[in-house]
Amino acid sequence: MGSRLGLFPTLAVLVLVSAVGAALVKREGLRVFHRFQEQIAAGNMPTNEMVDGVCLLIAGVLLVVPGFVTDAVGLLLLLPPFRLLLRRRLKKSSGKKVNIVATYNGRIVETNGVINVNEHSNPPKEIEP
Repeated sequence: MGSRLGLFPTLAVLVLVSAVGAALVKREGLRVFHRFQEQIAAGNMPTNEMVDGVCLLIAGVLLVVPGFVTDAVGLLLLLPPFRLLLRRRLKKSSGKKVNIVATYNGRIVETNGVINVNEHSNPPKEIEP
């Protein structure tokens, strides 16, 4: 591209795509973060939001790395429909259901529901460091 456009126009396009890409990653990242918080507050495991967050992280890196191919892949990862297709493909190719367990504010959050530890008569004992 440098031989067709010239050095400075090529550099300008790469810098412009990086700047616009960074702004788009920030905007999409905030959307995903809000959806993540909503899922946690509802007692659901935010698996889709975690995958979207990883996609946005990769997109951010690809948009900062100079190159038209990396910019194109980074911009694709910013598009929610592309991330949806990617999530479906990952779920289909994994073939196994993974049980994810996390703790959050006195609750045990699993993929199949939420256990409120504070409401159980025999809560699990805490592990001392």
